[in-house]
Amino acid sequence: MMTRTSRTSSLLAITVVLVSGCGRDSAAPSDEAGSNGGSGGAPSTGAGGAAGSGGAPAGSGGAPAGSGGAGEASAASTSGGSSGASGGSPSEPRPTVTAAPGTELVTVDTSVMHQSFEGWGTSLCWWADHVGGWQEAKRNAVVEAVVDPVNGLGYNVFRYNIGGGENPSHEHMKEHREMPGFQSADGTFTWANDERQRAILLRIAERGADLIFEAFSNSPPYWMTNSGCASGSSNGKDNLKADHYDDFAHYLTEVVRRYRDEHGITFRTLEPLNEPFADWWKSNGSQEGCHFDRASQEKIIQEVAKQLTSKGLGETVVSASDENSMDDAVRNIGAFGAGTLAAFQQLNVHSYAGSQRSELRQLATRLGKRLWQSESGPLGQNISDDTDAALFMAERIIDDLRELKPEAWVDWQSGDPSRSWASFTLNDREQSFAPIKRFYMHAGFSRYIRPGARFVDVDSEDMVAAVSADGGSLSLVVRNGDRNASRGYTLDLTRLPAVGPAAEVHRTSRTEDLERLADMAIEGYRLVVTVPAFSVTTFVIPMR
Repeated sequence: MMTRTSRTSSLLAITVVLVSGCGRDSAAPSDEAGSNGGSGGAPSTGAGGAAGSGGAPAGSGGAPAGSGGAGEASAASTSGGSSGASGGSPSEPRPTVTAAPGTELVTVDTSVMHQSFEGWGTSLCWWADHVGGWQEAKRNAVVEAVVDPVNGLGYNVFRYNIGGGENPSHEHMKEHREMPGFQSADGTFTWANDERQRAILLRIAERGADLIFEAFSNSPPYWMTNSGCASGSSNGKDNLKADHYDDFAHYLTEVVRRYRDEHGITFRTLEPLNEPFADWWKSNGSQEGCHFDRASQEKIIQEVAKQLTSKGLGETVVSASDENSMDDAVRNIGAFGAGTLAAFQQLNVHSYAGSQRSELRQLATRLGKRLWQSESGPLGQNISDDTDAALFMAERIIDDLRELKPEAWVDWQSGDPSRSWASFTLNDREQSFAPIKRFYMHAGFSRYIRPGARFVDVDSEDMVAAVSADGGSLSLVVRNGDRNASRGYTLDLTRLPAVGPAAEVHRTSRTEDLERLADMAIEGYRLVVTVPAFSVTTFVIPMR
């Protein structure tokens, strides 16, 4: 982990993250059916917090960005101050930067702006269901590792799962995947249910900052379904009874109202769908799920929006549709009618499958919808070990941020029985947790690209760059996909307003866990770096 290094208030900073791994030849997201849970080895039983070394986030603060597209801009950031090693006024002549021998020349351009960023996050199911049952101090330690921006992940976006609740006569879902529901078939609500996930949510609300909450559903309550089962229909098709759309919307909106009125939690968005076009949601499955064809999606979206309005829940708006495939999202949402498009304000998608990232970004921009990557993980991938999982997900994040350009990036869950899906292992018997490689990889992004940051142009497909909300930092994340060979880069910083004399460096690799390395000198707006094979490196470059 990393500790903050002090800077004067006049300093600006640029953060650069370099990732080296198995190249860009990793398999594409799988389109095959499957659950979100993944598979893999048993969790380790390590105890304690997420220890480590390094520096603090390069920039923080700023309110989350509002809704709307991530249109390009060409207004350069303006910052003044005295000259540093490469400093001076942005209007002064800049040197011509050439690549050092054996390196690739990469230009960072803060005048070409992309999406404003709201933050990083995770869903709470299913990890919150079992961690929420731990002793208070031990479960709070896990929350701290998720929300702390200095020693933890610094996440600020959280998706609370409104459980449907399964038929009590069915015993087929995996442990912790059968999320408790609140409403019985007779219409009565039992609000004491789901105490474990709620305990985590309320602790996050106490400890987090710049928080954004979303509520989402995987399935209606079992008694509203055609199959009488919350994991899906007998044939993978629509499972909500035709005469229960208003009842399902009532159920979801009552939960939203309860959390607002009784717990002080306002969900900014409510998502009634989860991978709705997928056909693998079948009865007696391992988790909750429900198929909705395109017309059914439109119907429930409009009904939920109507009930939010009628119940005075105007602080909460609808998001849709959390498709498993970005290509399905383009096809289905692109064909929605005007009434449905008016009924939801945020476009959610999972980046497990599909290739139409840029097309979905264009659709969201054209429709004026905020766009989230709301769930991802190594679905369908052959992951060999913890570092392989971390480097695969680093590539996924970079591809999403560069091409999909979401305003938020949300992991499926931070703790999972499969190590390849987890940022930390969880041991229920010991009530302990331990960070693994994905934790440090994610922190290499999330500690340095903070809420309110603005992504800017960098001309390498292995990198992303973002200026902090206060204009005081630019974070550049680079993935080297080679398992065996290092890569050299000459970073051309002449299109930044100013730069300071040296860059902070932080790295995750097979042998490093986001370690703080020696600062690197910047000369003539030129930073020459070599990144080792299979690593993620973060640079923080001050500007003055």
